Amino acid sequence: MAISAILAALPSRRTLATVVFSGLVGGAVALGVVQWHARPAGPPAPPHDPKFEKIGREYLPGLGKAYAAAWEEGATSLDAGQPLPAALAAVSKAWEANRIALFDKSVASEFSRIVPESQKDADVTPAQRAALAAAWRGLALGLDR
Repeated sequence: MAISAILAALPSRRTLATVVFSGLVGGAVALGVVQWHARPAGPPAPPHDPKFEKIGREYLPGLGKAYAAAWEEGATSLDAGQPLPAALAAVSKAWEANRIALFDKSVASEFSRIVPESQKDADVTPAQRAALAAAWRGLALGLDR
């Protein structure tokens, strides 16, 4: 009688198999996650200059305004009766002029502190190249955020 009471309290074979199988799958997933987090993250990211990251974040809205002004220039050309190719050329010309002016005002002077514009490429030191690469990466990060 005691054995039959114990057997009656146990779950069915199907339930028991489901619980065991679920436990094994859960354990395998947990081990996989632990292994995944334990592996090395890969090579470290190349250095970037945080100063230029800030410059990039500040530069980005100006680029949007310069682009908007270029399209406004194109719309003005269309309003004046210019054909579509001429209006698109006006957009392109204004965009080029606006972004170059903004770059010169906002970014170029900071880059020239690392490598002066008058310095010949052959005279650029490895340290200047590394600093400029870090500045460019910082600018890219700032533009990307």
